[in-house]
Amino acid sequence: MNKEEKIEYAHFLIEDITKWFLQKDEPYIILPDMEYLREVITLYAKQSNLFESTLLLLENNHAEEAFILLRSMLNNSMLIDYLCHDNDEKKRYREYMIQPLKSETAFLKNISQGIKKGWIKSDYPTLESRIKNNEKILIKEGFIQTRGKKVRADTRLITIKSMADSDELLFAHYLAFYREASKYEHSDFASLEIYRQTVVEEYPNTVAFILDLSRTDPELELKVLNLSITIYSLTFMRLLQHINNKHEHLIPEENKQSLTNIAVLISKSKGEFPLAEVNG
Repeated sequence: MNKEEKIEYAHFLIEDITKWFLQKDEPYIILPDMEYLREVITLYAKQSNLFESTLLLLENNHAEEAFILLRSMLNNSMLIDYLCHDNDEKKRYREYMIQPLKSETAFLKNISQGIKKGWIKSDYPTLESRIKNNEKILIKEGFIQTRGKKVRADTRLITIKSMADSDELLFAHYLAFYREASKYEHSDFASLEIYRQTVVEEYPNTVAFILDLSRTDPELELKVLNLSITIYSLTFMRLLQHINNKHEHLIPEENKQSLTNIAVLISKSKGEFPLAEVNG
């Protein structure tokens, strides 16, 4: 497949998966003990939007910006896999759901540090009480760190690295692509050269250049396109298998053949999307 054919194939996947798997515009009812599926399904719905946005950028020759969204797709894929491989105590689901409280606590502590350094005006009279209240909730919910006999609230957030360490395939993707994508996310100077076109051959584009915002790296473009299709497809296959194995009743009988057809198509087409070697 060439670039245009791959993008057409990708749009077809999104359309069919959204219709037959995500069951767009159909009602969902989440029963007790299945709450994690609500989060997993919603994350994959977000994955579809991220994928579609990635394709739009690639269609407009913005591979470098598309790589940033690809990083989010990989993040999303890891979260889905993380939640689908929980233990009986639902430790991962509980950890995932407590993230907003942990994040807020970290933010409040940053404000507190700013006040102590004199960088922020001290007009937050309830700040310390909010921090202590959040920490009490975390400790009550079992999120604790112990140092000797001292017990304190565990405010550590879920990280990409910790999720990658839980699965061989996710770790391979993390090692090969996540670090490289971070260069584009954080505008590493090495990722910005593509925008500078040389004016005079005698001088490098760090000395004399014109800005060309239409330029893109064709090798990076191919890598991002192949990997985005692979991540979206692989996440679908693993999620479909998970639901078939544990919650088969959630898949309407009339949708099963269409989902099988999608899975067969993905299996037959995977050779069309080789993953290029990581640079650096």
